[in-house]
Amino acid sequence: MAQPLFEGGPLFQGSGEREDWMGTYFQGQKMGFTRVQTSWSPEGIEVDSTVFFQIRSKSMDQSTTINQKTWLGPDFKLRGFSLLQEITGHRQQVEGQVEGNRLVYQIKSRGFDREKTIEFPPGTLPSSTFLLNLMADGLKVGQKGILPLFLEPFQMLVDLEYEVLRRENLQYAGEPVETLAIKQKFGGIETTLWVAGDGSVIKETTNQGFESFKESAEVAQRLDEPLMISSIITMSLVKPDRQIDRSDRVREIIFHLQPLRSPKFVPEDQRQKILKTEQLPNGLYRVTLQVKTEAEWSSLSGLGKPDAKYLEDSAEVQARHPMIRALARELAADSSDVWQVSKDINRWVYHNLAKELVDTVTALDALHERRGECQSHTYLFTALARAAGIPTRIVNGLVYSKEYEGFLYHAWPEVYVGEWRALDPTFGQDVVDATHIKLTEGTQEGPFRLMEFVGKLKITTTRRGVSVQ
Repeated sequence: MAQPLFEGGPLFQGSGEREDWMGTYFQGQKMGFTRVQTSWSPEGIEVDSTVFFQIRSKSMDQSTTINQKTWLGPDFKLRGFSLLQEITGHRQQVEGQVEGNRLVYQIKSRGFDREKTIEFPPGTLPSSTFLLNLMADGLKVGQKGILPLFLEPFQMLVDLEYEVLRRENLQYAGEPVETLAIKQKFGGIETTLWVAGDGSVIKETTNQGFESFKESAEVAQRLDEPLMISSIITMSLVKPDRQIDRSDRVREIIFHLQPLRSPKFVPEDQRQKILKTEQLPNGLYRVTLQVKTEAEWSSLSGLGKPDAKYLEDSAEVQARHPMIRALARELAADSSDVWQVSKDINRWVYHNLAKELVDTVTALDALHERRGECQSHTYLFTALARAAGIPTRIVNGLVYSKEYEGFLYHAWPEVYVGEWRALDPTFGQDVVDATHIKLTEGTQEGPFRLMEFVGKLKITTTRRGVSVQ
């Protein structure tokens, strides 16, 4: 293989293959590895990658494996990909191919198999191989730009900002390696890559405490103690300036959130309202947010018609599966009181799912295994409510934890019963307390957008109106 120049030149010539390994660390503890095998010929390029994270929750193995194959043409344009994600035995598979300016892909999970199509504008790059495109076009210090990026695990398009910072010599296998340090940003995630002239990554760091280093295959796969879920929780914990007593009974709180790239990232609704926006000296923002607990009331019988997407099923929320629909009919009975049905579903999920830090991936998995964390509870509630004809959306944000004395990232549902109302099947709350701060919405896009906040958000509070219910 001819060594390409940073300033441009042939990245791959003739036919050949290469295998690269990296060890992944979180706050200095090794948690997994990445293997990338690249094969090329005059007909095109195939990139076969495996990402493995060794994670445990108490005695439960929660290791995650992501296998992906990506096929590029000789012009480095995407032809197709196949992605398989496995978490604690649960699988989701996505296979896609580019057809003109469209990407057609098939999603498969337990009880779900469907084809979807999205627009795929010319120049869009897959997240798994975009670096090859940059290298093929040539790189130099000071170069910067914005690229349209397709995130295969989320099936969504984002803009990637990149800047080539500097040349830097790093050590690998006892030898100096000339690299370019490249900073990239997308969706609140900031990463710096140190890339060698052959396109391999020597080092990678993120703004959330993760680091990866190029290693031999033997060293990369050498794992000792698994990373505990509690460590990840501690990493994402947002400590407020004061402890919140009886948090589940708080009726109203004034929060101050900072630093934010834009105040538009914080949504407003019937529960929360932005009172003030201030720009900080560094150009970021501080938002003053009022969050209230909704008043209980009798059903409005489903007035109005929200977007039909809130009744759809998906790979994570299988609202049309026979098991989900049968249980929804049983819980709804013949009632036309949609608010009462929502509360009945909420209480059923709360009482029938064990509270364990286990990601069951989909609503159907949660129903089969009868355990899970907040996402599992929320997926199952959403599937049952939609199956009962109640428009339901998934929201993501923060909630106060008495155990950790801080705010944890959390998911809960909202139902439309004439207006949107929030419930929490993880906590068994028909009316969520005022420590629930909504930050994003959506099954896939919502968790990804949370990366705007994880590891960066600071909270101070002004507490009002604590009442004993």
